[in-house]
Amino acid sequence: MQMLSKIWERAGLAVARVVIGILWLTQAAWKVPPSFGCPPDFAASIDTAHRTSGLCDWTGLMAAYSIFPPHGWFVRTIMVPNLSWMGWGVFLLEVFLAVSLIFGLFTRLGGILGLLMALNLLLGLWVVPHEWYWTYIMLMVLQWIFFVTGAGRAFGVDARLIKRLQPKAEQGSRAVRALLALM
Repeated sequence: MQMLSKIWERAGLAVARVVIGILWLTQAAWKVPPSFGCPPDFAASIDTAHRTSGLCDWTGLMAAYSIFPPHGWFVRTIMVPNLSWMGWGVFLLEVFLAVSLIFGLFTRLGGILGLLMALNLLLGLWVVPHEWYWTYIMLMVLQWIFFVTGAGRAFGVDARLIKRLQPKAEQGSRAVRALLALM
């Protein structure tokens, strides 16, 4: 009975991991390079009445509504004017998060990066009209769970890699121990 319970726990964690990975993939899908879904001039939204599209829309809203002044400053002065190339970082991060969670590969790294991305979204979108900030809080909690549990160890690639890498870590390889910390 206890073994069946463990299987259900691991299966539940794996399902949650894959579902949130698919969520990240769908989010990357509407901001595909090179335009990132933005208008040709990369104009950012300035408020909810004057919206553009793609990454420019949501980044502009974050610049206008961020609840943390240093975050708002960064988005306004660094991100928005440079979206034509900084969008690559956003897109690649979301694709990495999707791959990490769907396949259970480097899930501790994916978990902490996803938590930071969700925190970024929470800070920037908390007070945007008609936006439900609890979405980002729930995403942060899920990403934290994936980080602390090493969710890829439940039916993921990490489980297989750990078995192969563990002997090298026990022999003292610092690089392998660092790699294992990301799984």
